[in-house]
Amino acid sequence: MILNRRQILLSTAAAGAASTLSVRLAAAQGAAATAGTAQAPAFHRMKVGEATVTALADGYLQLNAGVFPTVGETDFAGAMEAAFQPTSAYPAAVNAYAIEIGDRVILVDAGGSRGMAPTLGNLRANLEAAGIAPASVDTILMTHLHPDHIGGLTDATGAAAFPDAELVVAAPELEFWTDPGTRAALPDGAKGMVDGVNAVAAAYEGSTRTFTDDLGVAGVDAVALPGHTPGHTGYRLESGDTGLLIWGDIVHVPPLQLADPAIFIGFDSTPEQAVSTRQKILDEAASDRLLVAGMHLPFPGFGHIARDGDGYAFVRADWQYL
Repeated sequence: MILNRRQILLSTAAAGAASTLSVRLAAAQGAAATAGTAQAPAFHRMKVGEATVTALADGYLQLNAGVFPTVGETDFAGAMEAAFQPTSAYPAAVNAYAIEIGDRVILVDAGGSRGMAPTLGNLRANLEAAGIAPASVDTILMTHLHPDHIGGLTDATGAAAFPDAELVVAAPELEFWTDPGTRAALPDGAKGMVDGVNAVAAAYEGSTRTFTDDLGVAGVDAVALPGHTPGHTGYRLESGDTGLLIWGDIVHVPPLQLADPAIFIGFDSTPEQAVSTRQKILDEAASDRLLVAGMHLPFPGFGHIARDGDGYAFVRADWQYL
């Protein structure tokens, strides 16, 4: 399959329109939330060999049928009902992960912000509740640069929220979002995505590193998973005889996209490539019995992938006594 720049830009423009729709929905539903019903701090630890991986809940986004170009409202509602979810919109988790290995503290993604949706922006509170000081984070690995993954990188003043950390991102990802041609190709309502990336780049100027093949982080390998964005990347942690693949945005709404991996979301830069990548990694995860974690899998997002008919199912990992 040959993908050209024009296809990427046009698909990204569609993603911007879909993003605007979903954020409006989230804002409307978030404003109606009952006050005073906060849960306990949302963090969850998992041992992976000698490493400790802490899932951190940033919040959630309400995603409805409108963000899936090939799914009608009736089919969407039916899939949600079968999964015991609200039929109008799916509350898609927004997760991040902290890896503690040796004397390293590595954060994978940083969640969104209240400015994107009132249901986001809880990463820092949950990080501190987990006993992980922001100043102790030495490396931040980015799966990609969509706003629900970079929002927590800066504070209210626009300064780096993790001033002692090195920001690490795949070279094709940063190059795409910082290319002036990308912003010019987007509709006005989606140009803010590029502005957000540029604001982060400015906040971490001098502390940002890109990679193409070798990630350069001991114990963690980068796994190219393109399609959702040009440089979408997963991270595979290996420690002892165990491992974990943090796969970023391979799926956004599991009841839909695991049952039918051909369903793509409007945020995908190149839908055909995103579908191909998803099918490949789901097959690999099921065949190799990988432990996976995802930014939009139900919090805490740890689990396995099992084959289920023509599709797949997510099998949550059991509570682990540390």
